[in-house]
Amino acid sequence: MLIRVAREADAAAMAHVMVDTWLVAHRDQIPPEAWAKRAKEWTYAESEQGWARTLREIAEDADSKDCIYVAETTDGDLVGLAMGGTAKTAGLPTTGEVYALYVLPNQQGRGLGRQLVHAVAAHLAQLGMTALHIGCLAANTPGRRFYEALGGRVVDERMVDEEGFMVPEVVYGWPDTGALSGE
Repeated sequence: MLIRVAREADAAAMAHVMVDTWLVAHRDQIPPEAWAKRAKEWTYAESEQGWARTLREIAEDADSKDCIYVAETTDGDLVGLAMGGTAKTAGLPTTGEVYALYVLPNQQGRGLGRQLVHAVAAHLAQLGMTALHIGCLAANTPGRRFYEALGGRVVDERMVDEEGFMVPEVVYGWPDTGALSGE
């Protein structure tokens, strides 16, 4: 497996990873009406456009702190992705955040999620972000176990909008990004 910086040409494959993994991972974690709406309306094409736009914006902004990494098989198939940048919580200028972390279900348990988090953490550490946050739906037991296995501790709780429904999210934190990035 190769962990590398995402390119705009990856947008279509990233869309498949994101849509397929999100729908499997969150099926029983948000209200059924919200999940059904997302499953019906969220297309690969829409997701691809969003990823392509985001990748262009990152590439065009020399001051961007955002990053996107992908996990690629030896056959060139993308099977995971992670996006990070400045923490969403105001007033934390030296804290980065992983905004998205998705690995195809049939590729989970192979260390790809850990490698993707490490790649984002290393990128953010180089930009002076000494701490890291990752939001996780409160009902996402597998995700929560994963972040706890990485040494994360719940540092905050917030509500997030999922298709018009407010659902609880916990925020995991690491006070030392360098430790997560392997430095």
